[in-house]
Amino acid sequence: MLGVTIAQLFRLQHAPQPSAYFGFFVLGKPLSCICQGAAIYTLGIGAFRTWRSQNAMVRGKAISGGLEIVMLGGALFVLLTLFLALLIAVDIEKEDVT
Repeated sequence: MLGVTIAQLFRLQHAPQPSAYFGFFVLGKPLSCICQGAAIYTLGIGAFRTWRSQNAMVRGKAISGGLEIVMLGGALFVLLTLFLALLIAVDIEKEDVT
């Protein structure tokens, strides 16, 4: 949902003559594609953990935590930090132009 929201809002939020190189209008599609990729990655991790958990329960064991959870958390942190940096950079550039 975040990818679709970003694509819609960033495409709507542009100046009458948007910058062809950097701005909300230009960054909308790439950022939404990154969000969709993160959603697919999360789905894959969830499917793998479900399969792994089912196999462990058959053997009478339980699985908690794991490297994939740390990797997912790290990837989301990097993604959100990237988004924050890009949004701040676009805002600073818009202030410099006006």
